[in-house]
Amino acid sequence: MFDKRRIRKNGLPAQALVLSARPRNSNMSSDNTESYDYVLEVRPEGRAPFQAQLRERFYIIESKPKEADLVQVKYDPESLKVIFDLEGDPRYDVEAMERRSAQLRWENYNRAQGASMPPGVFSFTVAPSGPAPSGPAPSGSADDRIQALERLARLRDTGAITAEEFETLKADLMKGSA
Repeated sequence: MFDKRRIRKNGLPAQALVLSARPRNSNMSSDNTESYDYVLEVRPEGRAPFQAQLRERFYIIESKPKEADLVQVKYDPESLKVIFDLEGDPRYDVEAMERRSAQLRWENYNRAQGASMPPGVFSFTVAPSGPAPSGPAPSGSADDRIQALERLARLRDTGAITAEEFETLKADLMKGSA
């Protein structure tokens, strides 16, 4: 447990390929969780890939990494112990999934309405009742464009949009400011 906290705080980020994911036992625990044993191929930047074993508990209804998934991890460079770093990944993080779904709904709505603003520059929040779009950012001031660009960067950083989508939206935003 303390290793996990230490790695979460001080570990180095890397991508990992899930080589195997096996349930530890077939008995469901009293807290509706199940343990899984993973074998990962960790691919750190600037270092040779290595294999690591990891045991993780997930709620029964929770999405969990499967074989052949590419996931983010953090690792200790000395012991090579690894933990999942799934926060912000819409495949496993419910809040990230809700943000991505809200963004897609908003983009589809604007496409259907023939909106001229590029998708992704709208601010919204995810509340229990669903997204509450606040509309497009005004295109007048530099501060508004900076805020829209920061929102785009957050969407890219959380995985809600790809780097290519980010660049396209950024270019559209900058064209609108010219």
